[in-house]
Amino acid sequence: MTFVDGIDLGDPTDSALRDRAALSTDGIVFVVATVSADEGDSLADPEVILRGVPLTEEEDTFIRAAANAVEDSLDRAADDKVHEVELIEKMLHDDLAEFVYKRLKRRPMILPVVIEI
Repeated sequence: MTFVDGIDLGDPTDSALRDRAALSTDGIVFVVATVSADEGDSLADPEVILRGVPLTEEEDTFIRAAANAVEDSLDRAADDKVHEVELIEKMLHDDLAEFVYKRLKRRPMILPVVIEI
């Protein structure tokens, strides 16, 4: 496969083509959350970044609601004494995926990043 800029990347795999098709219709949601290494409490407002997500409402309204869902998920993780970054990221992924699906009836790729301080 050769792109417009002349770079030849070879033939993409079927799974790569499926992933690209899904991304082109549903987009990506990035979430960056900062938590305390000791308690697991949220230390800063989460950052929610959308790329290619088709919205049925104002983007700012959706991002605020998504940030609130992230805060709720982080609070639940702290209450349950979940401190492992991988487990917090999994909880964020699952909770935000459910939130987005209920709100938009879409399944964008959810990429949570948890930073411990």
